[in-house]
Amino acid sequence: MKKIFQYIMLAVVTIVMASCTSDIEETTATTGKSNVQLVVGEFPAFGDSQTRAIGTLDPGKTSWAEGDELLLEMTSKTFGTKYAAFKYNGSSWELASGELSYKEDEVPTFPHVYYAPNYKWEAGKLVLKEGKVAGTDEYIEGKANITPNGEAITVKFAEATRNYSRLRIATMPNKPITVSINKYTPAGSSDMKWDQNYALTSDEKGNAYLYGTFENNSEVTVKYREAALTTHTFSQATESAKSYALDATVISANSAEEIKSAIKQEVANSKTAIILNLASDAGDNEFKTIREAFKNVQDATIALTLIGCKEIPADGLKELNALKSIFLPDVTKIGMNALFRCVYLEEICAPNVSTIDERAFAGFIMLEKVTLGELTDVRGEANSGGGIFDDDNWTPYIDLYLPKNQEVMKGEFDENSNQYIWKPTGEKYFASPDYDNGIFLGYQFNSVKSWE
Repeated sequence: MKKIFQYIMLAVVTIVMASCTSDIEETTATTGKSNVQLVVGEFPAFGDSQTRAIGTLDPGKTSWAEGDELLLEMTSKTFGTKYAAFKYNGSSWELASGELSYKEDEVPTFPHVYYAPNYKWEAGKLVLKEGKVAGTDEYIEGKANITPNGEAITVKFAEATRNYSRLRIATMPNKPITVSINKYTPAGSSDMKWDQNYALTSDEKGNAYLYGTFENNSEVTVKYREAALTTHTFSQATESAKSYALDATVISANSAEEIKSAIKQEVANSKTAIILNLASDAGDNEFKTIREAFKNVQDATIALTLIGCKEIPADGLKELNALKSIFLPDVTKIGMNALFRCVYLEEICAPNVSTIDERAFAGFIMLEKVTLGELTDVRGEANSGGGIFDDDNWTPYIDLYLPKNQEVMKGEFDENSNQYIWKPTGEKYFASPDYDNGIFLGYQFNSVKSWE
């Protein structure tokens, strides 16, 4: 009777090169030969970006790293098909879950071996891990063989199957972005998605990645919060194993001199959509520079987006006739007269603002749309010349957009500040008579709607 050995990849299996991931719940812990090696070839790197290159070419991931996983399937005549996952700890491979077993005189086969960080084995099939989305990481199939002496399993990616492309999105470092795509087939899937949204976070270099095939006329839109950073339409389908780069970079300007130079350059390039990434504590000096930089720009031509800054100070952007629209995705406070007499402004979008001071939105004649966050503190005296809007009946031409959780605001005179202060009442605005009548903060609007 032939003696049967089970070769189990135990806690620390000797490494030659790195690899991989899995979420299988249980790990078989029987004894096996301790000198069996898992030998993994070099990581199969993409080439440099070939299309729409931005600055320094970025090869992406080029080597195995701690935490990488490999998913192996092994078949033997005696024990049938087994599944296992191996994780690289930085110096050696460890069996993370599953079991590989075969008879000593058998030569097992390996139908599949994957580097697929989004996936795990479940009932003999690859399924997405909880919280993972297809297309946000690699899905590469390599090859595995047992060495003639049976002492090692070799894994190679030299001829790896990579039937998709990589899209590198170059944007701001360490920022959440939303990517909307149509006509796109994610890596690891055979089903084309007509419409797909991805929530990604850029790395410390400002890169975020998607893996898949973008079809002819596939449109990609990148947003930071609600601010559109770029839109690109592919004129033809992307090629497998090819890397592409999409420019969603934003001008970072922290000092007054940097702000002045950035705006000057954008205007010189005839840009009408200008996006600046400011310091979170940008204040009077920086906003004075913005006003001066736009002083000689033609009326109502600029769509301005200011990312990063938390507050628009008093008088911060007043009397800027160049502005056609302004988007303030990170701003939580808008100061007194902050946008006063930007007479040609048509749209204001501040979806996270909670505090607005007196006459912040006064002096408009073209304003049509205002989007606000959940307001908790509004200063001024509504309908008597000191509210946040004008008192000369312009608000009936404005469509106001509020978050669904906005509460009815009640105003009271505060003797300490000598202001009329509006505070939430606890009553949901969109279930109130004020909403039915299109009234908010005592103003009549053309319409009031939820933007969520």
